[in-house]
Amino acid sequence: AEELASLFEQAGTDRTQRVVTYCGGGIAASSDAFVLSLLGYEDIAVYDASMSEYAADPSLPLVVD
Repeated sequence: AEELASLFEQAGTDRTQRVVTYCGGGIAASSDAFVLSLLGYEDIAVYDASMSEYAADPSLPLVVD
């Protein structure tokens, strides 16, 4: 559990702020949300359609490396 907590902290998650998980389509984001809940995070949301929906909307900003 400590290793997972450390990884989320390194990624910049903040227990006092809402955390929204996302991935390509929403399935993997559910696993992250589950782990965050086990770690004691209380305000968690899953962006269900994730990047597949977001990237399809040309009006939204998107930076691609």
